[in-house]
Amino acid sequence: MTRSLYAYESLAPSWLVHDAGYRAALTQHMRDRMQLQGYEIVSPIRIRDAQGGVPPPVGMRLLHVEVEVEEFDVEVGEG
Repeated sequence: MTRSLYAYESLAPSWLVHDAGYRAALTQHMRDRMQLQGYEIVSPIRIRDAQGGVPPPVGMRLLHVEVEVEEFDVEVGEG
């Protein structure tokens, strides 16, 4: 089995970042996305401010959502 880190970024208004419902929706989206692809989540889903790159527009925050998953390696035998 292999462990991999998956992430996506979400641009949100500053006032919405601390809303528990919005954070729960981001977490649920990541959980659903990983389960749909058949991965097993092995770490808590983390939401934090994105670092580097172009700064977000005034009044907005760029959030980085990440999770570690376990993938099953499939070995294909020879001929």
